[in-house]
Amino acid sequence: METHLKAIGILNAALGAFGLLVSIIGLIAFRGPRGILLMNAREGGSTSTMEGTVVMAALIYMILLAAPLILVGIGLLRYQEWARNLGMILSIFSLIYVPAGTIIGIYSLWVLTSHEVEPIFKNPPGPPII
Repeated sequence: METHLKAIGILNAALGAFGLLVSIIGLIAFRGPRGILLMNAREGGSTSTMEGTVVMAALIYMILLAAPLILVGIGLLRYQEWARNLGMILSIFSLIYVPAGTIIGIYSLWVLTSHEVEPIFKNPPGPPII
């Protein structure tokens, strides 16, 4: 189970970093929030579009979830009990990232709620990875 724990630590940190990277690239590509909100807007028409609002909401969601996912990943690699508890909560929120976040979220919930993981956090098996 220790291998699974290391894997979800790395996967959660990678998912957070990927979400942050995608958000930054999206903001640069559309020249900021204004460009995203005005995507597909027509001259003389609506000042914003539903597509722009949805894309902006998704980018904000990814940015807000990025730092906690990275911290949880590092905490899990260091066998911190708080990372296990927060990891369970963030796994539920990462289920919205389709398809990678959904797979990682289900895998994380399976590992973190397992009874075999509890002793690992109480007595870490050697030095932490990071």
